[in-house]
Amino acid sequence: MQYAFRLYLNCDGQRLLGKGGAQILEAIAECGSIAEAADELDMSYKFVWAYLTRMRRRLRRPLVTTRRGGTQNGNRKGGGGATLTPTAKALLKEFKETERLLQNIVSKRRIATVPPL
Repeated sequence: MQYAFRLYLNCDGQRLLGKGGAQILEAIAECGSIAEAADELDMSYKFVWAYLTRMRRRLRRPLVTTRRGGTQNGNRKGGGGATLTPTAKALLKEFKETERLLQNIVSKRRIATVPPL
């Protein structure tokens, strides 16, 4: 037997960031795109966008900077993209460090025996 845990970062008593949110931020950082991050995580773009919006509202500051892409008059201007803001990078770093620390502590705690019923 071993212990397991779920870690959440709260803001004003509401969940702000958990494992799934951290995965979203990591994927955006790696892919440079919200759409590509959503695809990589098998999540809908709408879900990821709504998650980021919820986080932005709770923090009262943006976590992602976006640039518009697409076409103009049939000519491709270049793709859009997204990057994490310094706030998002700091939150992600803090979350991952805390998760690593707790995982290290929890992994060392084992229940040697379970008393019989």
